[in-house]
Amino acid sequence: MRRILTTLMILLAVIVAGLTSLVLLVNPNDFRAYMVHEVAERSGYQLELDGPLRWHVWPQLSILSGRMTLTARGAEEPVIRADNMRLDVALLPLLSHQLQVKQVMLKGAVIQLTPKTEAVRDSAAPVVPHDNTLPQALEDRGWSYDVRQLQVADSVLFFQHENGEQITVRDIRLQMEQDENHRATVDFSGRINRDQRDLALSFSATVQGGDYPHSLKADFSQLSWQLRGAELPPDGINGQGSLQASWQEDGKTLRFDNLNLMASGSTLTGNGSVVLGIARTGRWISTRPP
Repeated sequence: MRRILTTLMILLAVIVAGLTSLVLLVNPNDFRAYMVHEVAERSGYQLELDGPLRWHVWPQLSILSGRMTLTARGAEEPVIRADNMRLDVALLPLLSHQLQVKQVMLKGAVIQLTPKTEAVRDSAAPVVPHDNTLPQALEDRGWSYDVRQLQVADSVLFFQHENGEQITVRDIRLQMEQDENHRATVDFSGRINRDQRDLALSFSATVQGGDYPHSLKADFSQLSWQLRGAELPPDGINGQGSLQASWQEDGKTLRFDNLNLMASGSTLTGNGSVVLGIARTGRWISTRPP
């Protein structure tokens, strides 16, 4: 027993010494310019990090930042802003000059999807070929960069079409994990309060983003909601369902397939699509169980 304890203490000492050496030898601020460059090159968004970056070694080796913003090219306001950001990184890849971010954590973030946060395209800019903008392979440029997980907690989303009413989604909790083929699993929950009514929404989905932004596909395997408030039953309206959704950028088409929604004893099934805000009626079938 004493030998086992001695061995464990030695291993712990080695781990602590390794982390200490890493913190002393590698300055996280050396990653700042590289991360800003990679985000701009891969997504076209401008990442700004205020204040110095610092290490946090327990219980997870992480890089902590102060206030951060993410802004589309030419936009008036940032699409995302948060008071702090945490990057959980892998230890061993750092030894071989790889910044492997296992998870990005944003808490208390404000996400805006409004006309003021949209990118402004230069009319004189050349047309980008219809290629996948997501890199499939990492190039040898000194440091390599990869992100696999994203977590957002206790955050707010503002959504607004041009000259339209703003919709606010509160208490957002999002967990997303993607693989090397840009196939992601997403778990989401949030709450919308409007006209004295409260809608709680949650879903689990698998998203295929290998051809983003030209196309995007999502399979919502679990979808549930509860609507409560004025002029509704005391217990509200509860529902659940599943569907498949796809977006085509060329035709600005959002399509729904295998739609199966159930609420208050009724079932809605069918297919449909929406083009540039103009509804195109698909085959919708509404049935009520006997």
